[in-house]
This record gives sequence, structure tokens and C-alpha cells, in this order.
Amino acid sequence: MIQTIPTYLLYIFIPFVTALLCSFTIPKIIVLAIRKKLYDLPDNKRKIHKKVIPNLGGVAIFFSYAIISSLVIEEIFFLQWNYLLGATLILFAMGVKDDIITLTHNKKFISQIIAGIIPVCFADIRLHSLYGIFGINELPVWFSMIFSIIGCTFITNAFNLIDGVDGLAGTIGVLCLFMLGTGFAYIGNHSATFVSFALMGAIIGFLSFNVSPAKIFMGDSGALVIGFTISILSILFVNSYTVHGENDLPWIIHTQKGAIVATLAVLFIPVFDSFRVFLTRMVKGRHPFLADRTHIHHFLLDIGFSHSHTVSTLITANLLIITIALYVQDLNINVSIGILLLVTMALFAILFFMRKARLDATEKMKQEMSEKNEPSIPFNSNQTIK
Repeated sequence: MIQTIPTYLLYIFIPFVTALLCSFTIPKIIVLAIRKKLYDLPDNKRKIHKKVIPNLGGVAIFFSYAIISSLVIEEIFFLQWNYLLGATLILFAMGVKDDIITLTHNKKFISQIIAGIIPVCFADIRLHSLYGIFGINELPVWFSMIFSIIGCTFITNAFNLIDGVDGLAGTIGVLCLFMLGTGFAYIGNHSATFVSFALMGAIIGFLSFNVSPAKIFMGDSGALVIGFTISILSILFVNSYTVHGENDLPWIIHTQKGAIVATLAVLFIPVFDSFRVFLTRMVKGRHPFLADRTHIHHFLLDIGFSHSHTVSTLITANLLIITIALYVQDLNINVSIGILLLVTMALFAILFFMRKARLDATEKMKQEMSEKNEPSIPFNSNQTIK
């Protein structure tokens, strides 16, 4: 039955049905979470929300995405689907457990490594070449596997770490999946397109309950699934473009090197932010996974942006980076990536100094108010000065 529907209609039908299924499921999960007291509690420090909010939105995202994808995918054209689903299920189960009873960083990290091993080692979904990055082209199999597992784990954590503002991780996830899905559609990998658009639709259905003020959070069960799936799809896209030498994207992505530059650009905001935060924490001698308020979205909130404005600002920045990537893709790949990095660092530098000026002004105002409100104590010569 599915095979008789025109492909272009499936591209519209799949995200629509998945979004509908997810948005139908979310209210039931909210009610259940309230009854069972499964909340994300505010801590008045790192967490921004001021009231208890259910954090099991990832349950609706995962099951909506998994059910619809399994129904529409033709496994003969996506032989790795069972490995992808199995690995994602591990992360989902671990995420749910972490949302209910907090797990240690080590346990979460080990489960992410195991999840990465499954598609990389058993389904051979790995980067075969760096296409000239740092002068490296074809990778030895062992190094390719290790590099791909680390890359998947890093991107998975990157999406988990940016899930700090209402609607942010979901909106960036929608952008990434739309770009990847569109790319897959042009190169003729329809099953990968179905997977991309199914997860995109699930996130869209979730976002209707997650935009500020959020009624529910996706939790680790959602963020880890989204980040991991996007990491695997990114590798598949680069490899698919390599396999299809005569690609259908000459007017958008010109070469195989352009494909990897464009893919990096799509992921640049969460990847850059996570790498910067990890590096900063380690330089200060802190654990890289120790939570704090040093992410880009925290900086935007500190200068007075609302949740909605923070999301729209970061999405605009991501789109700008993607546009620049498409313009510089024909340069040397190291130069192209260097330009993207410089643009991102320049944008962050502007944000850093804006935040510093705002915090300095706030601190100065507090000091002035404190001096004005300080009670005047008349001097008494009979008083003993201690």
C-alpha cells in the first residue's frame, strides 16, 4: 500500500502523521507524569524554569518516530535500519531512567559508546574519509570506526547539552533533520529521507507543548535520541553523496568535500558550543560533563533575551553559517571550515562582550543602590570602635 503512494506525497504525509501522533500522545504523558510526580525540579542555580515541569516528552518523540518509520521504510533500501533502531532504543531506555532517577555521567557515557558501536561496527555506518581535513583523506578501518564512534557520542551529547531553553534543542533538531532529509531526497535515498522527516515530524508535534512557557520537556530520552539519530544520518548523508558520484545536487552542493562542509555547517551551533564548553571546563580543571551556566543560550538569557528570542537568534545564526558554507564550499576544505569557525567565534565574541557589559552594569547598579540604602550611623565619641 505504501509503495503505491507517490514519494513526494510521502515526504508531506510522514512528518504530518508523526507530528499528529506525537501531539496526541503528549497530553497523556503530562497527565501521567503529574500523577506519578515525574517532574524536572528547579534548582534556582543552573536550571531556568521556576516550577516543576514533566520531562518525559522524549517518550512521545521516540515512539511516534519509531512506529511511523518502521511502517514506511523499505528495509531492502535501508539495510541498517534495524541497527539504528536497536542502538537508539538503548539510548532511549537509558534516557528514561536518567529522567526518572538521575544516573552518573560514567553510566550515561558507557551506554552512548555502546550505542555508537552498534551502527558503526555492525552496520558499517562510519566516515570512510575526511576528504582533506588536516590533509587526511582515506581513513584506516580501525581509525574510521573509533573516530565515528567518538563523533556520534560527541554530537549526541551536544544536543543533550543545548537542551537548556524552551524549544531550543527541538528547533535546532528540526532544522538539522529538514536539511538532511532534503539532501537525502535529492540524492535518491528515500528511506533515509523517511527517517529524517519522521523524526522531524515527531519533534514538531512535541514543540507545540515545549515552546515558552513549556508544558513539558523532552528530557534525556528525547535529546539523546535526536542527537544520536542526527549523527548517524549525517554520516549516511556524506557516504551517500560519495557513493552517488553523479549526484542530483550540483547547484547546491558541488563536490564530496562540499557535502561534508555543508553537513558540518548544519551541526555547527551545537557542536561549537559543546566543544567550547568542554574545553573551558577542562582548562579550569573541572569535569567536562559538570553542569554550569556557560552555554551560548545562557549568555543570551543573561543579556536579557527571552526564551523565544534566544531560540530565534541561534536558529538565525545557524542558517547564516549554512549559507556561508554553501558559498565557500569550493575552497580548500580546511579554509572553508576555518571561515565557518572564524564567523562563529566572531559572533560569540560579540555575545561575550555584550554579556560582560550587561553584567558589569548590573553589578554597578546594585552597588549604587546598596550605598544609597545603607543606613547612616551617627558618630558617638563614647562608642568603642572595634
